[in-house]
Amino acid sequence: MKKLLFVFTLLFIVVFLCAKISSAKLIWSKETGWVDPDTLPKETDNQLFKYAITLIVNREYISAIGVLNSVIKNNPDSEIADEAQLKMGEAYSLLGDYKAAFDVYELLLEQDRGTRRLKEVIGKEFQLGISQMKRDERGAIKVFERIIELNPLGFTAADSQVKIADCYYQMSQFENAIDAYRRVMENYPNSEWVPYAQFRVPYCKLSNIRIQERNYELLEQSRHGFEEYIANNPQGSLVASAQDIIEEIDITRAERDYKAGEFYLRKKRPDAGAIYFESVVKEFPDTEWADLAREKLAWLKSIEAIN
Repeated sequence: MKKLLFVFTLLFIVVFLCAKISSAKLIWSKETGWVDPDTLPKETDNQLFKYAITLIVNREYISAIGVLNSVIKNNPDSEIADEAQLKMGEAYSLLGDYKAAFDVYELLLEQDRGTRRLKEVIGKEFQLGISQMKRDERGAIKVFERIIELNPLGFTAADSQVKIADCYYQMSQFENAIDAYRRVMENYPNSEWVPYAQFRVPYCKLSNIRIQERNYELLEQSRHGFEEYIANNPQGSLVASAQDIIEEIDITRAERDYKAGEFYLRKKRPDAGAIYFESVVKEFPDTEWADLAREKLAWLKSIEAIN
């Protein structure tokens, strides 16, 4: 009986301890491993830094920022202060305060222009710009321009220039977008982004046309730009898209010329109208407008309005 009671008591203790361990708020991060924030020591700055990381993991960003700020004040110009500033920028970013996050990263660079963490900080600023593009394109442009200023030939410079152009496109500022895409080609001619920029220049013109209700001069420029893209990138990933757009442009141009021909018919100028119909047949033979133009020419000939 005593032996059975001992086994029961031991089993109860094991179950109780397991339940207690499982109920602990264990949090994992690469800096701390598995820890329980409630039992984590908070006496030294290193311990406070680890505690701040657990707060970030728990999405307690404001509290984390306060703890990190204390670590920085207690250890200015130290390695742990740099680490704390990077984490503070991350906390602000996760909080959605991109401007504050950017200011934190800039302060770190200002304190040490030659920091060995330059590449890491620029990488974080770049990701900040990407996040900011979703709701504040102008703010994102400032971030990307700053990255280029800090490291004009760096690993994210061409990427930043592309994102500047993309931001202008999102704001429907097509002329500014075209200028920005052209800077990609001019300043980073060996970048993998060049074919993309070549495609986007005429695409911006096409988008601008849609807003301007068919500016036909821009239409011609846009078509020429897509032809240049295909000529320079015959195996490019956007060739099929460029060809589809050229086809759409040709249909629009054919429609324009056909309707010009109809305009002259209404003005009782069949000779002038025939010139436009013939142009449609010659320049855009595979469009539906060419079929209509052929019918008009046949009808004009049948009534002897033209030879």
